[in-house]
Amino acid sequence: MKEIISVERLKLKRTGIWLLYILGPLVGVLLAFTNFKNNYSLFMQPGDNEWIEAWTQVAIFMGPFVLPIVVGVYAAFVCRGEHIGGGWKQLLALPIGRSKIFMGKFLMASIMVAITLLMVLLLFLSFGFFNGLEGKLPFVQISAFIIQGFLACLPLLLIQLIISLRSKTFGIPLAVSIVFTIPAIIVASTPLGQFYPWTQPMLAMSPVDESPIESYFLFYCLLIGTFMLFLAFGLRTFSKQDAN
Repeated sequence: MKEIISVERLKLKRTGIWLLYILGPLVGVLLAFTNFKNNYSLFMQPGDNEWIEAWTQVAIFMGPFVLPIVVGVYAAFVCRGEHIGGGWKQLLALPIGRSKIFMGKFLMASIMVAITLLMVLLLFLSFGFFNGLEGKLPFVQISAFIIQGFLACLPLLLIQLIISLRSKTFGIPLAVSIVFTIPAIIVASTPLGQFYPWTQPMLAMSPVDESPIESYFLFYCLLIGTFMLFLAFGLRTFSKQDAN
């Protein structure tokens, strides 16, 4: 598996995808801090921590807007090389199990999501110190939101990877990502938000008092259940996919 991931990394080396590691988080964090500063009196109440309130805006802008789209792009990128010039025939002809190929692409895309969220954390801290946010920095709590957001991205990543594996054009998985991202902020405020993969990252990254989640036990059971379901479905369908 280590060798497969190394090969996947080499395929992406000259694609310029690293720009998205920076641009995606930069857009999300910049919009979050702009909104926070422009509506400071609405967000801050006596006793509130500025860091937490600013992070709430990061979760709102990154969760339902930026993250689902970049997840879709990453899933499409790890499959793009095989869709060009009959790459699937060459790859599937090698003595490597299809399950390992699928898991290699999933793990590579997962690493890309993790890098993106790490950039979110670094940019959030940088913007926070630059803007002079007051109060104690809840670093452990913010880091926990990052980890929770990463875990919530995994079912969505599997969905996009399954679509990307079967789509010969880059535009289809990207279009799917954008179309289902559009209603995400509306769905997030309803009980259905816990079931909607495009809103789950935002819910997972939001502080408890800002989240519509009624039962975190149910929410994480849903995440685990949908992850296992999509993983099994993806492995099964890829094992039967034609090499074309």
